[in-house]
Amino acid sequence: MRDQREPDPSGSTAQFRAFVERPAESETLQPWEMRTSRSRFTKLALTVVGVAIVLGLIAFVVIP
Repeated sequence: MRDQREPDPSGSTAQFRAFVERPAESETLQPWEMRTSRSRFTKLALTVVGVAIVLGLIAFVVIP
């Protein structure tokens, strides 16, 4: 077990420092702030529904 008085070596890595010191305005959009076109969303929804129907039909035919 590591001694509590010993500094954590992971706290001084360059990657961590770059993460902490980056400016706030360079933040990327959060997932709930991202926007997509209605047609693209509709196409994706129809594809998911179509795949579900095809898989349902295959299961109906294969499983007696």
